[in-house]
Parts: sequence; C-alpha cells; structure tokens
Amino acid sequence: MKITLSKATQEDKNTIQNLGRFYVYEMSKYCGFLPTWEVPSNGLFECIDLSSYCDKPDRHAFLIKVDDELAGFVLINKVGSTSDVDWNIGEFFIVSKFQGKGIGYHAAEQVFNQFPGVWETSQIPENTAAIEFWDRVVSQYSHGQFEMTLKTVPEPKPHPMIILKFTSLESPNIQSRGNVYRVVVDYSPSEADNSVVREGIVAFNENILGERDKAFSIFLKNDLGKVFGGIQAFMGTESIYIDVLWIEGSLQKQGYGTQLLDAAEREAIKNGCVFSAVDTFDFQAEQFYLKNGYKRVSELKNCWFGHSKFFLRKNLS
Repeated sequence: MKITLSKATQEDKNTIQNLGRFYVYEMSKYCGFLPTWEVPSNGLFECIDLSSYCDKPDRHAFLIKVDDELAGFVLINKVGSTSDVDWNIGEFFIVSKFQGKGIGYHAAEQVFNQFPGVWETSQIPENTAAIEFWDRVVSQYSHGQFEMTLKTVPEPKPHPMIILKFTSLESPNIQSRGNVYRVVVDYSPSEADNSVVREGIVAFNENILGERDKAFSIFLKNDLGKVFGGIQAFMGTESIYIDVLWIEGSLQKQGYGTQLLDAAEREAIKNGCVFSAVDTFDFQAEQFYLKNGYKRVSELKNCWFGHSKFFLRKNLS
C-alpha cells in the first residue's frame, strides 16, 4: 500500500470541498446531537468554506492518496491557542474505507516532519473518535511528550476544545537534536517532500524574477478525445522551454510533431517570447529539431548511460 501526501493546488479546491461534505457527515456521528448539527432538511450536508487553505500563504492543504486513490485531506494553519504555536491541524479527514489502517498516522507524521515547530491539534469533546485518534497519534509521535488541556476557544463562538500540544521531532528547537541536518537518499519520495523542494526553488526564482514560468500543454487527440501525442512546455518573459514532446509510434514521421511544435512556438510568440529552447539525447530527436530551425548550442557528452545530451535554440520571428 503506497501512501502519498501531495500539496493541493488551486484546481484541487473543489475536490477538498467535496470531501468536506463527507467529513461533516462523519463528524455528525458524534456531534449530531449538538445545536446546529441537525441533519439538513434537503439531506445534503454542507462544510465550511475550506478554500483559504489553498489561497493563504500561512495555510497549507494536502491531499492524501492510497495507491493513487483519493483517501482524504490534511489542512493546517497557524491558529493556535497560545502565541508560541507554530502550526495547527485545522481539518483532517480519512475516507471511511481507509480508516483503521494506519494511513492517518502516516499522513500526520509526514506533515509534522515537514513543518518543524510547536504543534497543536484540537477536538470537540463530543467527537470521541477524533480524541482517541489524536491521543494515539500524538502520543506515539512525540514519545509521550505532549500537553493535554481543555480550553474554551472563542471562534466562531465560545466552545470547549480538547487541545494537544507538542513539538515536532524534526524541530531544530529540540535541544537533543540541535541544529543537525541529515542527508537522506530516497528512491520513493513522497509528493509532499518533493513539493517542498520544488516550491522552494520556485519561491527563490520568483523573488528575483517577480513571476513564475507559465506552464501549458498542447495535445494531439483523435475525434474521441484520446491523446496520441503532445507537448509540455514552460514560458518565461523571453523564452519558451520545450520540456516534453511525444508522438505515439504509429503516427511518427507524419508531420504531427512539427504541427505541435509550431503551435507551441505560436503561443510563445503571442506571449512575447523571442526564442525557444529544448534539450534532447543523441538517440532522441535532434534531427527533428534541426529540420525545424533549431541550432545546437552545446553538448554534454556521456551524460546518461554513455549517451550525449544536446541543447538547442531557435530564434522566434
């Protein structure tokens, strides 16, 4: 069973909100007798708007998947009961079919490790299942080093909450760990870990360039909508980078590759780009790009299994 945690994007907001209905339904098993928790007259459970977890920089949303099947979400924020709290579990949900299999602990552990600092989780006293779950998760994760308190939380209106407070084991604030960082080789990295590195370099680039590359795709499809080829590319302010170009084998050498490349270059020109760049291995498509007006600008010999990589450029008119 492969459990992954992926950073939610703007396109995932509806997915999270859809899951939110089942999240509320699940909680109604324990909280359904509280005021305002009545079963809706139309039979359709509603969840509060969760879009801020994808929109605000101090909030983060993650989708949980099991073998690529959607299994729940983790939503975190910085709304703690005391000023020293760094991170708080805002909402956490595992789909019923995946509950009781250790998936929730695995997802929580990944999030705790990814965001070092002082953490809190909070539960409505009536939600006994959540209380048991978080008591077990936090106790195991922190090796019993946590505080449990019953506090009255003011928002959205005063109500009691059971709060667990602990420090992430990856936090540099833990004296026993000190400022020690480990280099870890991982052949099966999680989407969450990869997204930290990817978003980190994107943020660094944006601080200098002021904006993010514009990613787009162009597809070759039949009249039923099936994909038989395509291009994945990135556009900056002056250039387009052809990241992937592929044509299904039976359709190669029929001009479809050139059509896709022309379409990508036209989009680049419309967006103000003045040149196109691509790289390809010696067993791939250098001749194709040369025939389409590209020129080799450099070569990296013996780059991969004895093969050379070529870097090509084309000025766009």
